[in-house]
Amino acid sequence: VYRSQKQIGAVLAAKFMSGELSREDVFITSKLFHGDMPGLTRRGSTLPTLDDMTPDEVTDAIEAQFELILEELGVGYVDIMLLHWPAVMDSQDGGNAARRLAAWKVLEKMYARGQARSIGVSNFSEHHIDRLMEDGAEILPMVNQIEASVYKSWENIKAYCDGRGIKLMAYSPLGLGKESLLNDPVVTSIARSKGLAPSQVALRYLVQQGYAVLPLSSSEERLRLNLDLFSFSLTDAEMEKLYALRTKDEGIGLPSPYDMS
Repeated sequence: VYRSQKQIGAVLAAKFMSGELSREDVFITSKLFHGDMPGLTRRGSTLPTLDDMTPDEVTDAIEAQFELILEELGVGYVDIMLLHWPAVMDSQDGGNAARRLAAWKVLEKMYARGQARSIGVSNFSEHHIDRLMEDGAEILPMVNQIEASVYKSWENIKAYCDGRGIKLMAYSPLGLGKESLLNDPVVTSIARSKGLAPSQVALRYLVQQGYAVLPLSSSEERLRLNLDLFSFSLTDAEMEKLYALRTKDEGIGLPSPYDMS
């Protein structure tokens, strides 16, 4: 979807050749299995007719996308490959489960070949994962990447994944809603008391809940701050204050995982 493989591959090739980095120094995550989003996605990066595809067509398309990702990155494997969505956004099509299984079977095959060190899903509810296993998946997803922040929490999905050893990754952990959570009085008060940036408090909150966090920034200083999450911890009282903010239920506007069959 993001079409960043070529650029990343070029940078990595230069770093590998100079000896500044080795393949083991970088952790690469990629995604596939995404319906079309006119105006937001580029031609060739999604499956524009996903709702009309047969499982065999999905298998062929996902294999081709997987191979293209590896080719453009110029590496022999990715560290995590995810199914981006359980279906076309908001789709209730009766064939969704069969298409999901077909796509997942490709990931299982690539995992067996060593072309993905781990495989997982994104935006899946507990029902999607249960159905995937019931329908014949051999490997339980190792990761579920979901939207999570101080203001956004999918409690049932988290409890399900925690109970089954499925690691959780949080995207948009700093939010993008109408009110920036970085200006929230609770977050800023805790940050001031600890001499931290509000972003560090918001991210550490998720880390202490067991999430791997995926903040995005183009600022070197903010990147540095976002990486400095393990030199401090939040108290139980601070965690409780932040946990109470989840009732705002403010995210970045994506569909609910429960709105897709």
